[in-house]
Amino acid sequence: MKNKHIKMRVKSWLGAMVLLLAGAGTAFALDIDVLILKDLKEDGKYLKLNHSGMLYDAGVKQLAGSKLLEKVETLDLNTHNIGDEGAEALSKSKNLLNLKVLNLFNNQIEKDGVKALFESKAYPKLSTVSLFGNKIGPKGAEAIAESKAVMKLVSLDLTGNQIGDEGIKALAQSEIISSIKELRLAKNGISDHGLKVLSESKYLTHLEVLDLGENNIGPSGIQSIAESKALINLKTLLLKNNKLGDQGMLSMTESAVFKNLIELDLQWNGITTQGAMYLAGSKVLASLQFLRMWGNEIGEKGVEALKKKLKQVKNPLYPSAASD
Repeated sequence: MKNKHIKMRVKSWLGAMVLLLAGAGTAFALDIDVLILKDLKEDGKYLKLNHSGMLYDAGVKQLAGSKLLEKVETLDLNTHNIGDEGAEALSKSKNLLNLKVLNLFNNQIEKDGVKALFESKAYPKLSTVSLFGNKIGPKGAEAIAESKAVMKLVSLDLTGNQIGDEGIKALAQSEIISSIKELRLAKNGISDHGLKVLSESKYLTHLEVLDLGENNIGPSGIQSIAESKALINLKTLLLKNNKLGDQGMLSMTESAVFKNLIELDLQWNGITTQGAMYLAGSKVLASLQFLRMWGNEIGEKGVEALKKKLKQVKNPLYPSAASD
């Protein structure tokens, strides 16, 4: 008899839990529009979910089905622990026809998720995608390169995805980058070989911003950029934390590729006073307004030479010049 009562109590408890969980799921489904309305701005065109907590894949599935997204042009879902299932839910949404900017910074998306995103025709106006800090790897980069649906990209951020030289090669040979003006590839394990392939791409004639920080790029990598026939419109080149050295600086002194540069980041690249002298003697950096040299050993002599020759530079070049 005692065992029978225990079994009945367990069944009752389990039934209550099922109802509770079902209710919670329903409440979440009903509340997603409330969460959206808290953060929806610019007459329904801008949505960055700040008050929802982490959505995870389950929450993104609910989000993707909301008609409140129909006017959204910028959707910011950074740091929501979104994986492939959430990415696939976005790719199947019927409410993102006006989407232009998609920020998925700092999530857990891998190759299957990125493949779904870039094969989808759910957002025909999409032009800016940030996948900074996900896990797409070389195969994810290949999936992007194979896309025939998202062909109007102006900005692509793949920082911190370890796509490597293999991923770079796929992108360099793809028409998907033919409209790109901003390409961010920092922290991706890119070597001189990968950069050579990228520099030889015929699809980068519109590129203005190139971020290659924190890779494994040396003098021959910067030489590849200097010899590029496509990178003629570069305005911002970010090379922080690489291995360019003085020889890399020599490669930059005469190439017309660098004539339109406005911003150049060379921090932590093993550059000495000699490298600074090479830069100071350049005849093609007349447009440069921002030059960052922190973390190098150019000394006072290097600082003075750069300040004297590159008078248009507005920021402090080096710690010793920070008070200027």
